[in-house]
This record gives sequence, structure tokens and C-alpha cells, in this order.
Amino acid sequence: MKISTKGRLATTTALVTIALIAAMILWANKEVEDANNKRRQTTQLTRGLTEVRLVTFEYILHRHERARQQEQEVSSRLQRLIADDTLVEPAQREILEDLRERIATTHRLVEELVPNPETRSDEDKESIRRFEAQLSSQILMLQQDSVANAFRLTDFSTERINAAQRRVETVILFGLGLIALTTVGGAWLINRNVLAPIHRLEQATREVAAGNWHYKVDVGSKDEIGDLSRNFDSMTHSLRMSFAQIERSNQELAALNQEIEAFSYSVSHDLRGPLRSMDGFSLALLEDYGDKLDDEAKDSLQRIRAASQRMGRLIDELLGLSRVTRAELNLKVVNLSQIAREIADSLDQQQPPRAVKWDIEEGITVHADSALIQIAMQNLMENAWKFTGKTEQPRVHIGSLQADGKKECFVADNGVGFDMAYADRLFGAFQRLHHESEFSGTGIGLAIVQRIFRRHEGAIRAQAKPGLGATFFFSLKEPNR
Repeated sequence: MKISTKGRLATTTALVTIALIAAMILWANKEVEDANNKRRQTTQLTRGLTEVRLVTFEYILHRHERARQQEQEVSSRLQRLIADDTLVEPAQREILEDLRERIATTHRLVEELVPNPETRSDEDKESIRRFEAQLSSQILMLQQDSVANAFRLTDFSTERINAAQRRVETVILFGLGLIALTTVGGAWLINRNVLAPIHRLEQATREVAAGNWHYKVDVGSKDEIGDLSRNFDSMTHSLRMSFAQIERSNQELAALNQEIEAFSYSVSHDLRGPLRSMDGFSLALLEDYGDKLDDEAKDSLQRIRAASQRMGRLIDELLGLSRVTRAELNLKVVNLSQIAREIADSLDQQQPPRAVKWDIEEGITVHADSALIQIAMQNLMENAWKFTGKTEQPRVHIGSLQADGKKECFVADNGVGFDMAYADRLFGAFQRLHHESEFSGTGIGLAIVQRIFRRHEGAIRAQAKPGLGATFFFSLKEPNR
């Protein structure tokens, strides 16, 4: 069963429970209200009987016509009051029937107390007096019994009120118990069907995060959590397969790296020897037999030497590119301004006649590998120094700025620049935007620079115009604070 279905079922059960409890409370309250109505009715009956007793007693004593009329009015009201037979208990119905008869009898006897004409004799008057005395005594006894019956009805009503109140308390307690039972049952079901599976899923995530890729959730339910657990197991299975593939790829990559290392060793040792021989023998021919060679032969030997030396530089650059790719990063705070000043001093010593103005901003620091950032700055500043070689007042500016909320450093020059239409070729290996006859170089320096910044999770970009110089902006990943 889906969790949504369980939720709707739980909601329906809760609503039905609340409706049942509400209905029971309403029924119990109605019972209390009916009992109170009966109590008010019996109270009015008792009050009416007491009132009729008083006016009857007054009539017996004084025989005033007003008292007799009051007795008739009260008796009529009592008759109407007890005419509504709403009592259900047999004992109450019996008392009420007896009360009707007594009230009717009492009223009839009171009617018999009407004074006789004064024409009667003394003997008749004495007989009438004794008869009325007996009749009055009988009336008062009947009224006393009626009041007692009315009090009995009041007691019955009081008992009914108490019973109704006890039923209300019972209903409330039953409702609270039902709510508690529903709550406990709901909590047990939620814990069994939701919280426990979620806990197992949480445990599974911790196990997988710890590297236990063979851990299985195995919830087994048919709801959304069960689907989630099965998808989680499928995910871990896919991850195991992916990591196995990655492991195989890593092994293949390690083997390839070993081959690259062997190739680098071969290039470094096996190719350098022949190149040195070519350069050395060409130099020996020029020195020993230069006077016997014509100009064309000398030029050929010089070309052989230049080509072998250029090949040597290419080999050095390729090996440097390979080392940059494999070198392990040792990140720390590096003073970029100090590195730039050291490189600038070294370049000035290579050609003292050149008067390059170095504008190096103070206090530039980056979080990087010191050795690699030295290589990157060496290549960028050597390019700036090289491409300002034909500028009358060469100037190189090293600084930093804030761009889009992050720090960017730059190396700018006022050299020959280049056309931005060819900027996509700028960082490729062996890509040159100027002919070697104009500016020497292997075309690998900027490829090395780009790879260094990529290893630092940074980036490099360029802005330039022909004849107006070039600026290389670069940024490095900021350390987490």
C-alpha cells in the first residue's frame, strides 16, 4: 500500500473517530438536557402543588371566593402541566398517574366545600361542619401525598441528571481512550512503515558514504519508501559497476602512464644523444674545415645545428608539459609579486641593453603550487618580454583586480599583440600566431600555462589588439574559509 493511500486511510479513520466521539458527546449532552427539562418540569409541578395547597388551606379557613378561584386556576395549570406524559420509567409513570388522580380528587373535594344557604337548621349546620372538617382533612392529606409524589418525581429527575452526567463522563473518557488508542496505533504504524525504513535508508547512506558499496537496504515494503530502497540498491549496484569500470580504467591509465614514463625516458636519453652528436659534429666541421667549405656548405651546417638545437628545445618543452600534467600539487600561499620580481631581474640580466619597464603590483598572493605557478609566470613574463622586443618603450604590468566577485591576476604588455580572431588557437600545443623568423619559440609555453591553471581549477583568458599589446588574465580556485 502506498504511503499516500495509508495517509488517506489514517485521515479517514481519524475523521470517523472524531465524528463518532462528537456524536456520542452530542447524544450524552442531549440526555443531560432532557433530564434537566424533566427536572424543571417536576420542580414546576412541586411548586404548583405547594401553591394549590396554600390557597386550599386559605379557602378552608376563610371561605373567600378569591381563594377558591385561585385554587381553580392553579389546579387547571397543574392539569395542563401533568398532561404531557413524557416520562419513560414505569415507576415514574405510575407516580404520575397517581398524581393525576389525586389532583383531580382534591379539586373535586374542594368543589364540595361550597357554603350552604343560611336557611339550614343548627343540627344540619353541625353535620355540615363535621363533614367539611373531615373533607378538609382528606383534602390536605391528598395534597400532602401529591407533594410527596412530586418530590419523588424530582428525585427521579435528579437521578436521571446524575446518570446522564455519568454517561457524558463515560463518553468523554471513552473518546479520550479511543483517541489515545488511535494515536498509539498511528504512531506504531508510522514507526513501522515509515520511520524504521527511513532509518534503514539513513544507515544505508552512511554505509555507502563510508565505502561499503555492497550494503543493501532491503526494506521489502510496497510503498514509496520500498520503491526508494529498491532504487537505492539499484543505484549502489550501478555505482559498484561504475567504480569497477573506473578501477579498470585507472589500471589502464596507470599502465599508460608507465608507458609515457618509458617514452619520456627514451626521448630524454635516446633522442638527446643523436641530437647532441648532430650539433657537435656540425660545430666540429665548421671549426676544423670551415676554411675549406664554401658559404653554402657553411649555411647548411648552421641550419643543421639550428634544427638540432630547436629539436632539443622542443623535447625539453614536451617533457616539461608532461611533468606539469603528472606533478603532485602542494598548495600553499604564494607571493606572486616576489616571483614576478625575480623573473624580471633574470630577464633583464639576459639582455642588459633592453630597458623594459616592469610595473609589478605589491602584495599579490595566490593559493597555489609554488613550483608550478613559477613555471606559469615564467612563460607569461617571457612572452611579454619577447613580444615587446620591437617596441620603442617596452612596458610590462603585473597586477590584480576583482572581476565578478573573484580575484583575477594579469600580465599585460604593450608589444605586438595579436588578432583576437585567432585566440582559440592561442593555448594549443605547437600553435603560433607569429612566424619563428619574427619571434623565436616552440609554441608550447601557453599550453603549459593553461594546463597549470586547469590543475589549480582555475582559468586563463587573453585580450589583445594588433600593435597595441596583449593582456593575459588568470584566476585560481580560492581556498575554503
